[in-house]
Amino acid sequence: MGLFDNLETKAGQIAKEIGLPVTDVHAIANTFHANLTSSDGNPEEAIEAAAAQHGVDTATVREIITRAGGLDSEIGDIAEHSVKPGGI
Repeated sequence: MGLFDNLETKAGQIAKEIGLPVTDVHAIANTFHANLTSSDGNPEEAIEAAAAQHGVDTATVREIITRAGGLDSEIGDIAEHSVKPGGI
């Protein structure tokens, strides 16, 4: 299960733990995801952009990502979906 699958099931818990509304947690995560795919997969750029767009610090974005399963799960999902069958 990837980061965004985990986020869907844990959003309420994450929001409560970090003190943000669930809608903000979803918005920040969605922005991170959009930035991750548009920044050639550079997680630091995606984190910084999401933080700037939502007026939160990068630690908050990292906290959301970590509590939802971490970058490894998301990067693994992106890699899995970008590899074509028989391509490797």
